[in-house]
Amino acid sequence: MPFLDLDSGIQIHYRDGGTGKPLLFMPGIAATLDSWNYQVLSLQDSYRCITVDMRGHGDSDKPYSGYSYSEMCNDIHSVLLALDLCDVTLVGWSMGAGVGLNYVVDFNADSRVSKLAMVAPATPRLLATDTETFGLDADAAEATLEGMRVALPETMAAFSGANFHREDMQATTAWFLSMWLKMPAYVGYQCFKTLLTEDLRDKLKLVDVPTLICHGRHDVVAPPGWSDYMATRIPQCKLTWFENSGHALMVEEPDRLSEQISRFVG
Repeated sequence: MPFLDLDSGIQIHYRDGGTGKPLLFMPGIAATLDSWNYQVLSLQDSYRCITVDMRGHGDSDKPYSGYSYSEMCNDIHSVLLALDLCDVTLVGWSMGAGVGLNYVVDFNADSRVSKLAMVAPATPRLLATDTETFGLDADAAEATLEGMRVALPETMAAFSGANFHREDMQATTAWFLSMWLKMPAYVGYQCFKTLLTEDLRDKLKLVDVPTLICHGRHDVVAPPGWSDYMATRIPQCKLTWFENSGHALMVEEPDRLSEQISRFVG
């Protein structure tokens, strides 16, 4: 099982295979690198596919830390350096999309990342505002945060069911939940707290790489309205809707997502 020893002192579990332009896949909160299995299967003949378990997730180290976007971006930067990756397309799902957005604005001084793909992004913020009423309700958010603190299995079981629009995904739902429960409660609490407190709206106009947003029309986890919001504010941005997906479009419409990524990367 391959690991990278990062400058931060933690080990990151990763997989690296295929040939061509490098794609670095980042999962969302609680998820593991296996979230991207179908994309790797489809794309490995044309691209170098690197998947990672973010800190606190899967088989990576699970330190007691703040799990901020900056902390996770530092990890990603260390991965890029360790593998000497250039001309990279970052592909982030859900919270991983927020990591990618923050990375290209604040951590890409060496221009190793050339493109950004955000899949069902839980960003630029999760909560609703007075003017963006499509965001998550504050009371529901606080209830989820408390569930992370005292009832992680029940909270994640409800979350796994909410990910899918299709009604034939029972086995996949169980598979995802088994991956997600590898995340300790303290990691889930801190990650979800980051989602509730980080606001990246002011960074959208600073994104200076071509950007693709893929979002399911029926997503009840990451409000689709935020993708509409970002598409009009990020330069060089394309928004593609997935009509038969909720939050987990990489498994609900896997071939279409792989096709969109391939077209975007070129």
